[in-house]
Amino acid sequence: EFQAASVVGNARMRKELKDIEDQILKLLSESKGDILDDETLINTLAASKKTSEEINVKVKEAEETEIEIDKARAGYKPVAYRASLLFFCIVELSNLDPMYQYSLQWYQTLFSLGIDQ
Repeated sequence: EFQAASVVGNARMRKELKDIEDQILKLLSESKGDILDDETLINTLAASKKTSEEINVKVKEAEETEIEIDKARAGYKPVAYRASLLFFCIVELSNLDPMYQYSLQWYQTLFSLGIDQ
């Protein structure tokens, strides 16, 4: 859930940066005469610099957090692999004898043993 929110936040911030860049380019193209005399352009540039610095810091923090999440998730891959092997082995046991199909307690015990090892 946090990762999904992070991805959405990153996309929103990058879009905001793009909008700021577009606004600056528009003001530059519409500027007549000396651009240093255009107060609207100078104010927009100052505000966009501040905003882009804030957004870049937030994006960097979000990327670092995403890396940490990926590292934590990678730690669970071996467990997930073993659990899936165990599950599919137990599913196939019902082909040998139908009683295995209904033994949830046996499955839970075997699963716990697999996790402990």
